[in-house]
Amino acid sequence: MNIMLKKNKYIILLAFLVGFMNFDAFSQTKENDPYSIIGVGNISDQNFASIAAMPGLSATYHDPYFININNPAASAFLSQAAFELGGNYQFKSMKTPLASDNVNLGGLSYLSLGFPLFNTVNEQFARKKRPYSLGMTFSLTPYASVGYDLREDYTIVTESLDTITSTFQGTGGSYKLQWGNSFRYKGLSVGLDVGYLFGQTSFEHWDYFLDVDDEYRNRYLEQTAVGGFIWKAGAIYEYLLPTKVEIEEDKIKIDNSGRTRITLGVHANSNYNINTNSDILIERRQSLAGVLVDVDTMQNVSETKGKMTLPAEIAVGLMVSKDMKYRVGVDYTMTQWSNYTNSVNPQILQNSYKIGFGAEYIPNIRGIKYRNRIRYRIGGFYKTDPRTVVGTNQFTHVAGTFGVGLPVKPSAENRRLVSFVNLSLEAGQYGDEAFLKETYIKLHLGFTLNDNQWFFKRKYN
Repeated sequence: MNIMLKKNKYIILLAFLVGFMNFDAFSQTKENDPYSIIGVGNISDQNFASIAAMPGLSATYHDPYFININNPAASAFLSQAAFELGGNYQFKSMKTPLASDNVNLGGLSYLSLGFPLFNTVNEQFARKKRPYSLGMTFSLTPYASVGYDLREDYTIVTESLDTITSTFQGTGGSYKLQWGNSFRYKGLSVGLDVGYLFGQTSFEHWDYFLDVDDEYRNRYLEQTAVGGFIWKAGAIYEYLLPTKVEIEEDKIKIDNSGRTRITLGVHANSNYNINTNSDILIERRQSLAGVLVDVDTMQNVSETKGKMTLPAEIAVGLMVSKDMKYRVGVDYTMTQWSNYTNSVNPQILQNSYKIGFGAEYIPNIRGIKYRNRIRYRIGGFYKTDPRTVVGTNQFTHVAGTFGVGLPVKPSAENRRLVSFVNLSLEAGQYGDEAFLKETYIKLHLGFTLNDNQWFFKRKYN
């Protein structure tokens, strides 16, 4: 076994710690979406690149190599340590009844480390398999993002017709730091994630006369920091169908093409009570020769304590799979956004649901040709958005997905040590044509680095 292989687990750990400490990479993700002014903003996709192309498997998906943080019970199925890092790039076209615009954005999406607490290589050497297993994960992911830059001009009647300009700008977001544990006994796995939600958003609103010299400008600025504990519980049950046995001319023939499995999954959380801390500033400034000068401060309140309630959610899924050959499934998720409250910025949201499907196919996992070992994935989803605008219906979001998992050639010393590059393409649209319709293409890129030397006990040094 070469030296690099022995050090691979340290490389994974170092990469995770470096990525975690470089948290600014998350804040570099820029959003530009007028809908993010409503509620907590745009809720981030929690699917890693390995699952993003088949979003209908989020509740049931588990794999020896990949992490699924949607269901806390999935980590007990890991056979190797996995470090996952991913980002996305998005092209978006926004269209209203009167105008249109194009936006490009992207950034880091997630950072995660997961591993089994019992080394599977030791079990193979001992020729004794435990009936139970334990898994653990750490992850840092965005929860929601806020980003918009809007302008509205309208005319009022005074001694003459004057135009008032209002501008609205919002930036920031929130993030989740999570720690998960799961326990699997035979076909049943249960898990629990606990974590902390944190972040900060900034909302700024200006009003001023557009065609007046040395005009006065009214400014409203609200900066809110959020923080609170979160949790999620999950379970996965897997039933193996009986092995096909045929008797031909007094000979017993057993089907060795792989076991067929039926998997049921569920994960849920209750309402989250999140603390808020807000600074609010209302002031008036005057533009003198293009320079804004402070004139008056109407309100300046610092560190106003408040509360925000985030909604309860439950997701259930069904998957049918055959060992290392294919899997296909469907998910249903319901989120009670009507429970949302915010003492600083009260808004009314609607309950939402999501229906997704997904599938994965591997032509021949042991094949000589590289293309036969590629994981081909496809899926799609339809969901309702909790946000509405006066005069419009509840927004809908529909998308189709396609992706591949590209295995990285294992080392000659350890053929079981396989890592992956995961690519996923998502195309969809959401919003309401009467207000704003958004059509987008999103590319997910993820890297999975695996290692089977964690917790490995050598009999000989």
